[in-house]
Amino acid sequence: MHKLLNDSPGEKIMLLGNEAIARGAIEAGVAFATTYPGTPSSEISLNLFQMSQETDLYFEYSTNEKVALEVAAAAANSGLRTFCMMKHVGLNVAADPLMTLAYVGVTGGMVILTADDPSMFSSQNEQDNRYYAKFGNLPMLEPSSVPEAKEMIKYAFDLSEQLSQPVLLRTTTRINHSNAFVTFGDIKPRKTKGEFVREPSRCVTVPAVARQLHAKVLEKMGKAQSIGETSELNLIEGSGKFGIITNGVSFHYAQDAVKDLGIEDNTKILRLGFSNPMP
Repeated sequence: MHKLLNDSPGEKIMLLGNEAIARGAIEAGVAFATTYPGTPSSEISLNLFQMSQETDLYFEYSTNEKVALEVAAAAANSGLRTFCMMKHVGLNVAADPLMTLAYVGVTGGMVILTADDPSMFSSQNEQDNRYYAKFGNLPMLEPSSVPEAKEMIKYAFDLSEQLSQPVLLRTTTRINHSNAFVTFGDIKPRKTKGEFVREPSRCVTVPAVARQLHAKVLEKMGKAQSIGETSELNLIEGSGKFGIITNGVSFHYAQDAVKDLGIEDNTKILRLGFSNPMP
């Protein structure tokens, strides 16, 4: 049996960040996963593919990222928990359906992972996909560590279902390709049989419909902002007159810098795990 399928809550195991994310998706009860693989996200899809050979998880290597997102959107709008993953430049390819999917929303939880690559370890650019969240009016979450990445994807599915909206999960290479001990949690039973309910007033985005949906997506983002205001994913540590705002793995870089400079007693660090909308 694949090691990430072990139903052993409380077990601690050393995992690659991408393995931890795949395990988090399994614990969340993901039923449908699609991708066009690309580093630094590739090991997520590899592990999900391997697990699909032993379970009823549906997994697809799609023709490209646009197709991956469209197929995943169909499953998510049939009530299934759906996970679509790609590297940062892949989101450019998927941007066309992504922008309209934000208006249409979903009926099942949907998480879209964008694996950004600062410093371009394996990419042609180092674009910052946080702008897609603002551009598309989509909630975004950003983990700061490998264990948190596993837990955050579970929260992302819950948030998606609460808002009836896809959620972007942004990682970076230092999260995807770091190793850390991760504690296994319970595996949520997956729902694998979906049902698509025809809703022309939501799914057929002609201008008259889209204008109404635009207002609704802004309402959803207002609700997301209220949730983010009290979310435990946003935290402040330290005290003093200086303030540093961080997100993702930069939170730990800032902690190290503050310690090295000897200014711990005079510096606050705000970590934004729920980074869009801003609290």
